[in-house]
Amino acid sequence: MNPARPPETVRPRRPMSRLERRVTLWLKVLALIAVAIYLVVGVLQFLGAVRATAFLFVGALFFAYLVFPLVRRLNERLPLVWSILLVYAILAIAGLAIAQILVPALVNDVQNAIKNFPAIVTKVSAIIQDPNNRFIRWLPIDERLYLATIPQQIGAYVQTNALDTAQKTLAVVLSTVSIVVTVIVIPVLAAYMMLDAAEINEGVLGMLKPKYRAVTEDIIADLDKVVGGFIRGQLIDGSILGFMLTVMLFATGVPYALLIGVVSGALNFIPYAGAIIAFVPAVVLALIYHGPTNAAIVAALIFVIHQIDGNFVAPRVLKDNVGLSPFWIVLAILTGSELFGLAGTFIAVPLAAMIKVLIARLVPRQPVSQAEAAPALTDAPLTRTRPPRRRT
Repeated sequence: MNPARPPETVRPRRPMSRLERRVTLWLKVLALIAVAIYLVVGVLQFLGAVRATAFLFVGALFFAYLVFPLVRRLNERLPLVWSILLVYAILAIAGLAIAQILVPALVNDVQNAIKNFPAIVTKVSAIIQDPNNRFIRWLPIDERLYLATIPQQIGAYVQTNALDTAQKTLAVVLSTVSIVVTVIVIPVLAAYMMLDAAEINEGVLGMLKPKYRAVTEDIIADLDKVVGGFIRGQLIDGSILGFMLTVMLFATGVPYALLIGVVSGALNFIPYAGAIIAFVPAVVLALIYHGPTNAAIVAALIFVIHQIDGNFVAPRVLKDNVGLSPFWIVLAILTGSELFGLAGTFIAVPLAAMIKVLIARLVPRQPVSQAEAAPALTDAPLTRTRPPRRRT
């Protein structure tokens, strides 16, 4: 008989070092990023195949988020169908009134800007070449001549690319098919979304185990809060900013005031884009038509308006912010515009916010102190935020 083997002793596992933990963590992060990229590419390929349908769905989703608070308030006393119909009737009357006032003037500004653009470029070149210009007369003549050619180069580029794109975009936006799709299809889809919201929510939760339903409900609530808050907040904030800029530019006599104000307000969701789009053309036009004093007043008033918006209006309107830094917002916008053009520019930030919510809820994160992260740059001076290194 074979003698009984002694029981095997379990060797204690060697604790992982700090370096090994970091390497393991980064390997897991890289694997998660690779899987996420693979899934995102697959989703984007699918959306590219059904681009028109995807745009209609996203537009209807955004519209539903936009009107949802008012529908919910009316639904406390009225049936859901009548609440939706009443909100749509109010929006239709308000939209027709705004379109009757703004659209003709806006189209007129666009047409005049396109027609007068070469003359504006010529005036800017003449101002730069003026020997009595006290701002640049100290420059050598060769450099002033070179500066005088820059407006013409910019003008040629804008006429070749931007103005042609603007004309095509305006034609598409004002086309009968686009108006029908925007005015009829998107609100109808949004209405169906709101009518079926309860069934959709029940269907999604019914596919999950009971222990996952609470987390799923929290994720859905966070998505609703972030996306809905972004859409409604940006619309209100952009409208207020555009209105203030338009009134100020009208008061100071700057041409194309409505066009500048509307474009600046519409693109206010892009960090610094709204401010630049308002500042550069407004100041240049004020300088051309009314002189340097008016241009300085316009520049100062634009700065004051954006300070009012950034410190008073936006913090109160954008209560449910997307929580993305300007870097991620710009990166999302560039990616969206590269994949889906103009429409991708507007849907990129809400989609990025949704991805951030999903990552925050689904990917466990351990708190990391600033001393452990040891960033190379900090908001405060490094001597205040980073502990002194130990001398060996």
